[in-house]
Amino acid sequence: MAERATLTQGVQLGVESTSGTAVAANKKLNSTSIETKVMAEIEPYRPMGTKYATTEILGKEWSEFDIEGVGSYNDSVYLFASCLADPTSTQQAATTAYLHEFEPSSTATDTVKTYTIEHGSSVRAHKLAYGIVTGVEFEFTRDGVAVSGSGMGQDTEDGITLTSSPTSIAEKPMLPTDVDVYYDTTSGGLGSTKLVRALSATVSVSDRFGPVWVLNSANDSFVATLETEPTAEISVMVEADSQGMGLLTDMRDTSTNFLRITSTSADEAGTGYPYLWQWDAAVKIKEIGEFSDEDGVYAIEWTFDMVHDPTWGKAYYVAVTNQLTSL
Repeated sequence: MAERATLTQGVQLGVESTSGTAVAANKKLNSTSIETKVMAEIEPYRPMGTKYATTEILGKEWSEFDIEGVGSYNDSVYLFASCLADPTSTQQAATTAYLHEFEPSSTATDTVKTYTIEHGSSVRAHKLAYGIVTGVEFEFTRDGVAVSGSGMGQDTEDGITLTSSPTSIAEKPMLPTDVDVYYDTTSGGLGSTKLVRALSATVSVSDRFGPVWVLNSANDSFVATLETEPTAEISVMVEADSQGMGLLTDMRDTSTNFLRITSTSADEAGTGYPYLWQWDAAVKIKEIGEFSDEDGVYAIEWTFDMVHDPTWGKAYYVAVTNQLTSL
C-alpha cells in the first residue's frame, strides 16, 4: 500500500457557478498554498450516575483552510474575487493586458466567487465545496511580499479522485523592488506623495463572512454565508523623520487621508500596460506603535482603519493588471 506522503500533497480549485455545488477543480495556483482542515462541533453527553460520557452529538461540520504564499500578479485575483468582490475585468486597448477591478460596497451585499477545492495526491485526496476566502493579508518588506489568509467551506468529502490535468496559472511574482507607498490628502491626489522612507507595510481584510446554519436534514453543513462586520487595516512602518512624524497631525485632528500601496512590474502584461497590483484606501489613524530600531533606522509604525469616505463613495478599491482574461 502506497503511503500518503506530505511532500506530494497538492491543491487545485474550480470556480463554482452555484455556491456549494461542486465543480471540477481545474485550476492550479503556483504562488499560493491552501491547507484544508476538517472542523466539527461535537458535544458529549454523560447521564447522571455515570462517570463517562455515553454518546457524542455531532452538531455542526464544516471545513476551514489557511492560505500562505508569495505575492503574485495572477494568484491575487483569485483571493480578491472571493474575499472582496467579483471583479470587473476589462481588456486594455487591443493588447494581452486585462485590468481587474475590485470595489466592495460600504453598504450593499457584495457578490463574490466561491470555489471547489481539492487537496491531496493520487494516493488519496479530499475536497470541499463552497470554499470562500474570509480574510487575506499582504505583507510588504524589502525581503519580499508575503501572502496569508483564511477561509471556510462545507463539510469535507474524503476519498475523491483529483480532477486531472488542471490548468496551471502562470507564476508572476510581485517583487519588493516593484513596491511603492503613497499617502495623500484627497482621493483625487492618490499617488502624488510617496512615503520615501517606508520600511514595511501590511494590508489586511478579515472576518468577511460567516456561515448560516439551519435545521434541515437535507443539509449536512452550512447552507449559505453572509457578510459580517469586517476588520480592514493598513499598517506602515516608516522612518521617524519629518515625513514619518508628520502623521501626528493627522492623528490629532482625526482627518481622513488616502493610502496607496502599489506594485508595478518592469514586465508588461500588454504593450504599454505593465503588470500592476494596486490597493487604494481612505484611512484614519487608529494606533501608533512604539519607536523601534529597524536595521539601524529609528522608526515608528502607524496603523490605519480603512474607512468609508462619502465623497469618494467607498472605503477601498483594488486593481490588478495581468494577462488573465477571466478566472
